[in-house]
Amino acid sequence: MGGRIIRDLADPQFGQLFTGVRRSWFRLETLQRYDVPYERGDFAAFRRGEPLDTTPGPWQATIREHVTAGRQLARVHVIDEPVSDYVRYELAAYEPNVEAGEDVRVIPVRGGAWPPGVPRHDFWLFDDGRLWLMDYDAMGVFQAARLVDDPGTVAQHRQWRDAALARAVSLADYAAPHPSA
Repeated sequence: MGGRIIRDLADPQFGQLFTGVRRSWFRLETLQRYDVPYERGDFAAFRRGEPLDTTPGPWQATIREHVTAGRQLARVHVIDEPVSDYVRYELAAYEPNVEAGEDVRVIPVRGGAWPPGVPRHDFWLFDDGRLWLMDYDAMGVFQAARLVDDPGTVAQHRQWRDAALARAVSLADYAAPHPSA
């Protein structure tokens, strides 16, 4: 089952997951709130009504480099409506990623009616073969990223990726009729 575990998002090993991409990455986000250190200040400012700084940074440069090289980068976030303050923040924070070339989509749901064929856990899938399960506690605090290399589990996650992409709408299409989102 792989065995590699990363317990800190600031660990250089975690950052290296994004530099070795050859063809694609996919991210499924299922939580309605994440509590990660690098977002806390921006989220607090957003909740106070301050404008979000959407100036492109190193992450967007990485996205741009991959897209320029022809790589497919996508993420889907399952969001429960009405959206929480955190999800409104995150949707706004996705804008620079979209501008850099990442295909960001959402699956809106109501009342916890989960979309069929989509798991209830977060993961990254790199180049259709490197699967990293993302573990968070009940408050959305990151616990670990776990490499899983079992071929059957990886194949199942490819199917779940495809199901999520098929059910999702682009961030722009979602935001158009939901300006407060």
